[in-house]
Amino acid sequence: MRKKQQAPSIKFSLIISIIAGVLLPLFAALLVLCVMMQRTISSNIAESYQMMFDQNIREIDMAILQSNYVSSAMITYTENNGLLREYYQAGNAYERSVAAKKIRDMILNRNVINLASFGGEMILLMNDGLLISSEKAVETGLSLEGQAWLKKVREEKSNPYWDTAISALFDQLNPDNYVTYGRELTRYGQKVYGYALIALPKKLFFQSPDDIRYQKGRLFMFSSDERLLTGACEHYSEERLAEILQQWKANDQKNGNYDDCYVLGKRLSSCSNVVLYVGNRHAIFERSEQIFYYLWIFMAVITALSVAITWCISQYITKPILLLAGKIQQIEQIDTKELVLEKNHFQETLELEHGMLRAKERIRILLEEVRHEAKMKEKARFDALKAQIKPHFLFNTLNAIHWKASINGDQEVAEVLSNLGVLLSETYKNDNELETIDNAIYILEAYVKIMEVRFGNKVEFFCVNSDELGEYLIPRFCLQPLVENSFIHGMSHTENGLIVLRGEQNGNDIELTLIDNGEGLHGKELDLSKESEDNKRGITGIGLSNIHKRIQTLYGPDYGLNIDTTVEIGFKISLRIPAMKREAKADESADSRR
Repeated sequence: MRKKQQAPSIKFSLIISIIAGVLLPLFAALLVLCVMMQRTISSNIAESYQMMFDQNIREIDMAILQSNYVSSAMITYTENNGLLREYYQAGNAYERSVAAKKIRDMILNRNVINLASFGGEMILLMNDGLLISSEKAVETGLSLEGQAWLKKVREEKSNPYWDTAISALFDQLNPDNYVTYGRELTRYGQKVYGYALIALPKKLFFQSPDDIRYQKGRLFMFSSDERLLTGACEHYSEERLAEILQQWKANDQKNGNYDDCYVLGKRLSSCSNVVLYVGNRHAIFERSEQIFYYLWIFMAVITALSVAITWCISQYITKPILLLAGKIQQIEQIDTKELVLEKNHFQETLELEHGMLRAKERIRILLEEVRHEAKMKEKARFDALKAQIKPHFLFNTLNAIHWKASINGDQEVAEVLSNLGVLLSETYKNDNELETIDNAIYILEAYVKIMEVRFGNKVEFFCVNSDELGEYLIPRFCLQPLVENSFIHGMSHTENGLIVLRGEQNGNDIELTLIDNGEGLHGKELDLSKESEDNKRGITGIGLSNIHKRIQTLYGPDYGLNIDTTVEIGFKISLRIPAMKREAKADESADSRR
């Protein structure tokens, strides 16, 4: 047995429709907006940091180029070159001291003019170990051959070699705040005149310490051979910075996120060093992540509120419908005198409730009619049972009386009995709803002959009917009540009565008209929609109203009986039915009886 499929409720369908049609598109739009906002903010932050980084790179490049220019000027300028030669050509300590003083003045001039703008400083290390600065000349006592960084400087020739060990020679400086490099002073590959040592302040890498962006990261500079020149910090060890540099190089030197770090990098145009900005990715993009986080919270709150509002709306909409459904179920309780209507929220449900009340009243009336009709049918069945006579007994008795009258020579009685037998035979033997017009007239003639015995020669009956109409169908016992009505109601006080039945075909309809010269209606109205007790007299008990209802039930409201109230003498009534023939085999009962 198949399980009956349960239809979804209005509330469930409404909630699903609101979620699918409103909430999901809204959430999708919010999600897209959230992603776009986060990307836009992140892009703006990244662009801001990139601009900051590019500005730093330009300043660092400018400082290195400036320092390179100063150190190069030591041997390219003739005057400076002459001072160096004069120092080495001095014949005694005094002459060398004077030359050193001139070199110190020249260094001071260069520091003030060229390096002071960014806080840089230059000192010279002579071949004999004398260290000359802008303030003094000091014998270092260094074994130049034992210094590893000095070997690298010599290998690089005139190119700068960056090394943190050089900062130890700047005794007046804090080595932790400077980045140093050295270069060989030689003119066109000739004699080496000494070594120019340059100190660049680390503040070049932190030009705006009050800027919040520098509080979330730092700049680090690596040499061409990947040595860390600026030193590590508390957040990033040298090993970690080395890993970040390798990841940056392995990723084709692209800026972006590396693990939990945000990295910007670039190789300096003034030298082969690499500068990296390394910051905390979460701290840098904290605002965009907070916006994304808060938007998710907002979406969760909106979701909860939307579901709650959707539930309330569904309750608000479905409550009157459910109340209406409960009232509809009460329609089955016909004995309920009146349904109490609830206060509705909507005009539509109010109209439905009023329609339900009308339907309930109509159902109550119909059921009362059905009950009344059932009672009447039961009474008719009981009456029929009480008056039931076996057809065979009745026919045999009539035939015996007919045979007895014929033997006794009473032909009039025999003929009446014969006609009565025809009527009773058609009444009991034929159960069809329709019969041919020929058969109806055959039965009608038997009835008329019986009525002529009763009325004698006072009434004459004529039937004018064309042979073409004989095969058309007509409801059984439709003609006999018309003639019976004329006999009983019209001919009671008439001496020379005349009844004429005429049949003709009008298009697709057949019209049978009965005219008599009896008493008539005398201006009275005869309502065919109501059944009269007078119409129930006669052999059939079938009244005109019954005929009229039967025909309209079978063929529709365009057919039935029509009483002509314009006639002044007598009575005229017409019967209209559609022209129809039997589809199956023709009814030959009329010919066989004749």
